[in-house]
Amino acid sequence: MQAIVKEKRAPGLSVKSVPKPTPGKGEVLIAVRHAGVCGTDLHIADWDPWAQGRIKPPIVVGHEFAGEIQGLGEGVTGLRIGQLVTAEGHIVCGHCLQCRTGNSHICKNTRIIGVDRDGAFAEYIVMPTTNVLTLSGIPTEVGAIMDPMGNAFHTVLTAEIPGSTVFVVGCGPIGCFAVGIARAAGATKVIASDVNPKRLALAEKMGANVVINAAKEDVVRTVITETDGEGADVVCEMSGVPSALHQAFASVRLGGRVQLLGIPKGDVPINFADEIIFKGITLYGVIGRRMYQTWHQMRRFLIGGQFDPRPVITHKFPLAKIEEALSVIRSGDAGKVILEIV
Repeated sequence: MQAIVKEKRAPGLSVKSVPKPTPGKGEVLIAVRHAGVCGTDLHIADWDPWAQGRIKPPIVVGHEFAGEIQGLGEGVTGLRIGQLVTAEGHIVCGHCLQCRTGNSHICKNTRIIGVDRDGAFAEYIVMPTTNVLTLSGIPTEVGAIMDPMGNAFHTVLTAEIPGSTVFVVGCGPIGCFAVGIARAAGATKVIASDVNPKRLALAEKMGANVVINAAKEDVVRTVITETDGEGADVVCEMSGVPSALHQAFASVRLGGRVQLLGIPKGDVPINFADEIIFKGITLYGVIGRRMYQTWHQMRRFLIGGQFDPRPVITHKFPLAKIEEALSVIRSGDAGKVILEIV
């Protein structure tokens, strides 16, 4: 089969022929139809310090996908050939403290497809049945981005949203998803900030009531003004940019909540007394998707029609055009980028 492979410890990815996988006990073989390209794939392609410390080539990359079941391993029940599915890309142990207390999204033994084992930028992928989720009428181009969309659902829906004012800091694809989810979940007002006008335009398409160009406007003053001097009830920090983190803490109301998804590149000095403790705020660190609460929430919103992520999809490429896909992400002009595989 054709796949996108990180062949060696150097920059670049290769499109090449590799053996088609075979499902083992408790696994299914999935023909990939669509796959989402994200920043992790860019890190791997560019071979940055994170990738150098984590990736062990050769490996098939990619961790966001949807497709059709084409083979069943021994002992598989409840799934059938021909079903359209997506999958949770974090494969967890099931027996650590976190897994046994309903927190498997932070399993200490997590292995991620496309990072720790072969991934989804390929014509076929094998997945454990425990990780497979049926799409139930959701198209595969949407199913392929339920992984990053799930990050946004996790970020937003672990806060109290109905009737709240929500401030989304950073309007990359996940930030734009968060805007739409907050609106769908009943936020009274959604404010969004970024430095990229194209991303702010996407945030408006997803339902932002107010957009702030952080390169030209006073972000904190605008949020305070838009919330009658109080500050936002919930702030979703999606960028990891140090200045944006400080804006998040300054913009949340006293006793409010800050949801932290964005990952800073290094240490960020924080005035714990003034920015957190004296404001009495709650911080929540977001990683991945709660398994499998987030996935069921997502499916309900998508099937029910409350939330449509497709305005965020701006580019589609065939598998062989991975370099072009990565280039548009680097340019900053893209929303969500998808590979069309089968």
